[in-house]
Amino acid sequence: MSTYPEDAADQYRCIELVLETTPDAAVISNLGTSSWSLIDIEDRERNFYMNGAMGLTTATALGLAISTDDQVTVLDGDGSLLMSLGVLSTVAERDPSNLTIVVMNNGAFETTGRQPTLSKNVDVGAVAADCSLESWSVGSTEEFADAYAAAVEHDGAALIDLAVEPFTPEDYPSLDYAHSHIKHRFRTAMAGDR
Repeated sequence: MSTYPEDAADQYRCIELVLETTPDAAVISNLGTSSWSLIDIEDRERNFYMNGAMGLTTATALGLAISTDDQVTVLDGDGSLLMSLGVLSTVAERDPSNLTIVVMNNGAFETTGRQPTLSKNVDVGAVAADCSLESWSVGSTEEFADAYAAAVEHDGAALIDLAVEPFTPEDYPSLDYAHSHIKHRFRTAMAGDR
């Protein structure tokens, strides 16, 4: 069963650590807070914001990881992942060594009003391990930094179940792009290395 420590990780800082640790990674972010934080930290061509596609973030990243040798990092939410939990068995079967899944586990559907998810009843790290994925369950920013570095170095797909405090930005960064623009910008950036 998931627990939320009083000093849970700072989601914003953890996303900064992803970009600092793997500056050339393709980052696929779940709708809402993960995307808003990512665009605020650094809006870059290798960010793919999954606005309006809840439940598909990890599956989309899996497809990308299979098609490239570049590091692919997923910033998923617990509610989103629970909508398609079976994707973890597919990730484990394909096991791309360049895929790291970070589950921002705040126990809530933050974007739609902080309604509780069922993640309190599901140990996401244990589910990943049962699917034969390397996994870590962490609850602080410092633990995340170590787990993320290890996950990226791991020779196979990996998942980090990261307990974070619920977080709503004071100001919502503007996504002044059409979905088609984000898709074309991202695809161009990924194809540019070929």
